[in-house]
Amino acid sequence: MKRIIGTYIFDPVMTENKMIFLSGPRQVGKTTFAQKWLESKGTEGTYFDWDNPEVMVRYRRNPLFFHNVIDEKFRESPLPIVFDEIHRYPGWSDILKGIYDPRKEKMQLLVTGSGKLELFLKSGDSLLGRHFTYRMFPLGLPEVLQDFSCLSTDIAGEGTVDILADGIKLVAHVRETHVKGMEEGLRLLMKFGGFPEPLLKGSERYLRRWHRDYRTLVAREEVRDLSRIQDIKGIETLAEILPTKVGSTLSLPSLSEDLNKKYDTINLWLTTLENLQLLFTIRPWHKKISRAIKKEKKLYFYDWSIIDDQGARFENLVAVSLVRMATRLTERGLGDHEIRYLRDKEKREVDFVLIKDNVPIALFEAKKGGGDISRSGRYFGNKLGIPFYQIVGTAKRAEEFPGSCFIIPADRFLLLLG
Repeated sequence: MKRIIGTYIFDPVMTENKMIFLSGPRQVGKTTFAQKWLESKGTEGTYFDWDNPEVMVRYRRNPLFFHNVIDEKFRESPLPIVFDEIHRYPGWSDILKGIYDPRKEKMQLLVTGSGKLELFLKSGDSLLGRHFTYRMFPLGLPEVLQDFSCLSTDIAGEGTVDILADGIKLVAHVRETHVKGMEEGLRLLMKFGGFPEPLLKGSERYLRRWHRDYRTLVAREEVRDLSRIQDIKGIETLAEILPTKVGSTLSLPSLSEDLNKKYDTINLWLTTLENLQLLFTIRPWHKKISRAIKKEKKLYFYDWSIIDDQGARFENLVAVSLVRMATRLTERGLGDHEIRYLRDKEKREVDFVLIKDNVPIALFEAKKGGGDISRSGRYFGNKLGIPFYQIVGTAKRAEEFPGSCFIIPADRFLLLLG
């Protein structure tokens, strides 16, 4: 299965003579992607899993082992190499520097790892200037359909609003022969989530078992490795409660009261789960909105299939898709993009706002059904002078309304977002 990130992660303009770091949630497909990349280059023998004791033994016996591999296999173009989970090895950043500095022109090094890799990179600058970081997300609709023709980044260098507007026109007129495939792809994503293994299995029984094992992996093994948290049962209970909070502003005092834990403890647990990329939060946007709420975050999961409420599940799917798009636009050098939300003290709210270089440029609302334009969306769109897109799960056609307001069928819009 081809992944969207493969269309740009090896762009020579961005990554020549750079180490490429690829992070993302556990089991999202990073290792498979890396191995397929090596396979396409005919260099399957340069995949090194640092969880494998044999790799560590080779390095300990001969610290020049990787230098020798590069010199032996290098031909005319840089040698593709993958280091998987090297961040688990003590002194890993020094190892990378020792390999990269003298051999950077002879290799193209892809380093993969879970959320802990990204966290470690943020904690120090010992590799500063030597790498670019990329993130892999759960599968999007284009990846399920293996059709990347409508992606919003196909025209590099265009303004983001122009890309979105052109994309809207494109997906609004998708050939009818594709509609059935899009509807089925969206149904599968809604039911099984975007993690490749349960989605490709397509079995509810398998999905339930996968959920159980995945929670155990993250809440027990990953939490113990990353933090000094002792109350594993407590953080597991928090993780079970949080899916009911998706889509609403997150109240830490309320969670503290529900779990009978201190505020600081709940805050630490949430930060830990976010660092491990089990979930993510988005902040409110408040500049130019004089009466906006400035503190409460909203919470979403990378695996939306754990959410029972179908409306909240749909909103979560759209949230992941928007964050994926914003991340891709940023990684491609098209500006600093971020997803936030809007809510003022009069309780007018819009689910998502796309920020580019600290300026809001588009508003989005996720609705499972219904065809009327949101009053809050129209209000904020008019106040900020930006378009408002209402993404509707049951809509069959795109509609345009006065004031740059649009209703867009979810399947077509998700084909654009990636």
